[in-house]
Amino acid sequence: MKQSVVAAGLAAIFAVGASLADPPVTVSQSGLKFSVKDLQVNKGQTVVFLNDDDTSHNITVTGDGNGVTVNGGLQPPGEKFEMPFRKPGTYVVTCGIHPKMRMSIVVKEP
Repeated sequence: MKQSVVAAGLAAIFAVGASLADPPVTVSQSGLKFSVKDLQVNKGQTVVFLNDDDTSHNITVTGDGNGVTVNGGLQPPGEKFEMPFRKPGTYVVTCGIHPKMRMSIVVKEP
């Protein structure tokens, strides 16, 4: 009985924590551009890169001084790439296929 009460309490704590998380932010890619040039998100927040274009893209994220480089791979039209940003800092997002596509993301402590 005591274990089930403790387990229920822990489940409630985690459920509350999950509900307090920041919702994902969607950035569209269309006309060989990102829908925003600069974005600010909280630590742990996910950014969804949605390809609304009629050509494939390749999301590449590089961190500012923290050694992070992520290659999202080929992203055909209609597909999305999701990335949680777990460390504060400034990130540069480009398209590996269309280098003029560029934006920055600032991740801050909530």
